[in-house]
Amino acid sequence: MMESLTGIGTQREDFSVTFSLSDVPEVEHFVAREEELEEMHMALHGDGSRRTVVLHGLGGIGKTQLTVAYAKRHKDGYSAIFWLNIKDESSLKQSFAKIAKRILLENPFASGLSSVDMKGNLDEAADAVNAWLSLPNNTRWLMIYDNYDNPRVLGNTDPRAIDIRKYLPQAYQGSIIITTRSSEVKIGRRLRVGTLKDVEESLQILSYASGREFSINGKLYSESEP
Repeated sequence: MMESLTGIGTQREDFSVTFSLSDVPEVEHFVAREEELEEMHMALHGDGSRRTVVLHGLGGIGKTQLTVAYAKRHKDGYSAIFWLNIKDESSLKQSFAKIAKRILLENPFASGLSSVDMKGNLDEAADAVNAWLSLPNNTRWLMIYDNYDNPRVLGNTDPRAIDIRKYLPQAYQGSIIITTRSSEVKIGRRLRVGTLKDVEESLQILSYASGREFSINGKLYSESEP
């Protein structure tokens, strides 16, 4: 598969794919966690060599929305950002097929992908996408593996557990974010997403959710506050 993809291009613009979060659920009012966003940026920012961040924490704590906020804020720093749902292998493979179609739509010269059966052998689609991500100089992409809540780790006997390493690009390049409820995923930099510690952030979220205004120490928090 790699041989069929060589020669596709060597410059950054040859690998560009328009930023889109059309398949990602977003909260209408999300107050970004600045400390975590800065930690993510420091961990992922580099020279194009492989950088990985694992966001772990309880379900509903805000891992996905934190990742959405990061992607929006730093989209101009990446040639392509792809979102995968890794709650199970079927969803993951479907995500790879959608990514393959997006790449082909904007990069029709990627002939190694055009021959892939997007509806049949989805393993082939995953392999083709990861081979494209592993091409020389295609180093400025961001892959987001969301909902990796059933990892194949020591002690997990669930036959449906997923080994994420099978679905990562082989070349040591690019950036990866993984969101998971498990504290046992030990790939790259691990960041625990906990409850909000900052009173101001908490009040801002409360005002958005309730539509009411709150005041503390003379500062007003309202639904319209940016």
